[in-house]
Amino acid sequence: MRRPIAILTLVLAGCTPTGGTAITTTTTAETTPSGTPATAPVVLDGDSLRVAAGGGEVEVRLLGINAPERGECWADEARRALETAVAGQTLTIVGEERDQFDRLLAYVYAGPSNVNRQLIIEGHALTVATNHDQLPDFLAAEEEAVALERGLWSPTVCGSTGEGSGVRIWAIEPDAPGRDDRNPNGEFVAIANEGAAIDLTGWMLRDESSTHRFTFPEGFVLGTGEIVTVRSGCGEDAPPELYWCADGTVWTNSGDTVLLLDAAGAVVDRLRYLGD
Repeated sequence: MRRPIAILTLVLAGCTPTGGTAITTTTTAETTPSGTPATAPVVLDGDSLRVAAGGGEVEVRLLGINAPERGECWADEARRALETAVAGQTLTIVGEERDQFDRLLAYVYAGPSNVNRQLIIEGHALTVATNHDQLPDFLAAEEEAVALERGLWSPTVCGSTGEGSGVRIWAIEPDAPGRDDRNPNGEFVAIANEGAAIDLTGWMLRDESSTHRFTFPEGFVLGTGEIVTVRSGCGEDAPPELYWCADGTVWTNSGDTVLLLDAAGAVVDRLRYLGD
């Protein structure tokens, strides 16, 4: 019996779920008569995939979300979740803008289901505070996933023992006095320890992007009742102040998420802020 192959159609802007341009791809997990796989989305990681359209290929970056990067805690689970969500589905990909890597920024629908939101609510990705039509819904989905400790929000994810539950994000100053780029040390995050003294070797502080990561220095211990301030610019570490020495500013004034991860990669604390 002849098995079906993929049907790929480029649909111009019209009545799409959010407006803009939609690429509709009907895919199956079947094979062609020769036994080679039928054309189907190629999942690259937990928040991007490649689809055939218009006689070529389009790389799609799921709009409004960020899954863990390769090698990070929960990255493999996020990628598998996206593969499951799109396998054998008719996909409608809606978007107009492209990112700095020329990837289409888009909502991906598997039938009526918004895959971007599905990944958030299942705990496979976090919401990025970039403004878009569905941002309020995505934020609510993340709050639900966090409250229910789903996926990457589980305190014991990736083998974490949950040690250090008394360590908290105490404060964030994302908007340095004057121009941010001229005063990077005016940006800072303060971390407090309300529990027993703890060695933070290998712990990480990060934002919601894919690039900004600060790893606490080897042998750094945060004592009971102590607060350490991590400044975005360069300087000589002298606890209670540490220096990220990031390439430019870290925290987005208009909205961002501060994440504190333990050495296993589990999220110990999270602070989201939105701009005016």
